[in-house]
Amino acid sequence: MKTMMKTTMGLMVSVLMLSTGINAQPKSQIPTEKDQKMNWADADTLYTYQYDEASDSWVYFEREVRRFNDQDKPLENFVQTYNVEDNSWTNALRENYTYDENGNEIEVITQSWDKNFNDWVNAQMRIINYKGRKREEILFQEWKRPANEWFNVMKYLITYNDRGEEYAVTINLFNGATQNWDNYKRFLMDFQNSYAPPSSVIVENWSAAEQSWLTEGKYMLLYNGRGKKTEEIRLTYNNSMRTFIEGMKFNMSYDRKGNMTEYVEKKYDLANKSWVNYIKQTATFNDQQYMTEKIEYKWDKSANQWVEVNKYKFSTKKNI
Repeated sequence: MKTMMKTTMGLMVSVLMLSTGINAQPKSQIPTEKDQKMNWADADTLYTYQYDEASDSWVYFEREVRRFNDQDKPLENFVQTYNVEDNSWTNALRENYTYDENGNEIEVITQSWDKNFNDWVNAQMRIINYKGRKREEILFQEWKRPANEWFNVMKYLITYNDRGEEYAVTINLFNGATQNWDNYKRFLMDFQNSYAPPSSVIVENWSAAEQSWLTEGKYMLLYNGRGKKTEEIRLTYNNSMRTFIEGMKFNMSYDRKGNMTEYVEKKYDLANKSWVNYIKQTATFNDQQYMTEKIEYKWDKSANQWVEVNKYKFSTKKNI
């Protein structure tokens, strides 16, 4: 049995792109391939259970199955959702991975299940190019029918400073009319010293009219002693006031082993000039540092407290 890895962010991104259309413009967040993963030893299938309040029981939600190569790297990961009505599993998403001779991931093809064809259908392809061991370009393509060809959509261009740290990430969108790549968004990292992660990030949008980069916002970042991010404040630049205005704040807490046990999102209330709770997630880990439970909350303003929305358990067992 191979090591099981559940992609908790990557597949969510795939679902979003498939459901909203891959041409949707990316949000103002730093592009990254360092997705958080959930690992399970000695298993190739991971079950997700959701708590059903009506029956006071845990019910199937989804399951992920992975196939591995001789180097224990995933070759295929497919996700199935559970149909409560007929107690059956339904295919949802599949990802196939390709690596170079150094073990670097160079291609990921995402497919969705088509009920009409009763088969997997191409949706998105991600191609990663390296300069040495570092990622230099990430190209996103979309599968088009009836042409049945891959078409360019978006790419990330990553540059590094003299210390080998990611200094800038530029997003280009493909212009089908001109067949050229157009600037879209850029993230510039600022480092207070050479031994720490970036303390702030400037976000810029490309102005075609002015043919220049214009400031959109800024991220302010804090870390703990282990280099784990504990706070991120996102500010939007107000051109008329020529100042940054608070928008969102994210706070993260970790256990002694570095596992994220709590994640909180807050929105800034301009009228009262204060941060207001929005959503929260908590996670529980076992001794092997595998996530075993996740709870999602939303903030109830009237009751002034967190209200549980969803609760999930993760296990390699078919029944819990």
